[in-house]
Amino acid sequence: MTLTARQKKSLETAPPAEAIRSREENGTTLSYLEGWYVIQEANRIFGAERWDRITLTAQCVWQGRHDGKPACTYTARVRLCVRTKDETFVREGSGAGHAQGTHLGEAHGHALKAAETDATKRALATLGAPFGLTLYDAQAKPETPAVSCSAHFNRQRPAVRPWILRGANGEAVSVTASPILCCSALRRAIEGTRDGDELLALYENNKRILARLVAEKPNLRDKTDRHYAEILSTLYQGKLKRLSEKSESRLPVRDAGVLTHSLEQQPAE
Repeated sequence: MTLTARQKKSLETAPPAEAIRSREENGTTLSYLEGWYVIQEANRIFGAERWDRITLTAQCVWQGRHDGKPACTYTARVRLCVRTKDETFVREGSGAGHAQGTHLGEAHGHALKAAETDATKRALATLGAPFGLTLYDAQAKPETPAVSCSAHFNRQRPAVRPWILRGANGEAVSVTASPILCCSALRRAIEGTRDGDELLALYENNKRILARLVAEKPNLRDKTDRHYAEILSTLYQGKLKRLSEKSESRLPVRDAGVLTHSLEQQPAE
């Protein structure tokens, strides 16, 4: 076996919600992981001395001025080599980077670095969940690696139905192909609720989503091995208790452990 049990588990573990960033691009919200984070994860999973990156090509495809400053755009292609005890796995990825600076040299430096980082992230994403594979749309497919040495790294992704988050009024407020993004949206919804009755309604409308997470994504856990459904349930209970104490009302507050256990009895949506 070329990969250790710990490495295999790590490659199936999605990134924590707090590591996910988002940005607006052409009217669409895109979710991503930052370059430093995926490199840190690669060092943690494989060991810093067990993988490296080679830039195969780098090309400036545009330069000019943007907002009155020198600017340019680069494309790059990189190759990653991950070494295990018995084999070396190779992945390649392409990326692009745009930057501006106080002078043209600064713009070129930043744009080249951004393109190499983007390409590295795309190459690492082919290795599994911790590098952002679960953030891709259901129809998106990671790049085909140039050299394939492991069936473990090349399993086909099954088709998934969307994860639908509903607000307190029952209407769909978020539809995504990623359970991670759904969890992140539910976390924000819980944290942003200021009324106990609204929080109760929010939970009731999303119990099936939490049950589905338990049933379909048993490995969706953080680094302390807590399942995301348990984390969200505990967050919900804590917020409900605080709102109850603040309003001095008699909102029903149950033990978080009992709540998490009860999710297994809920039908998945």
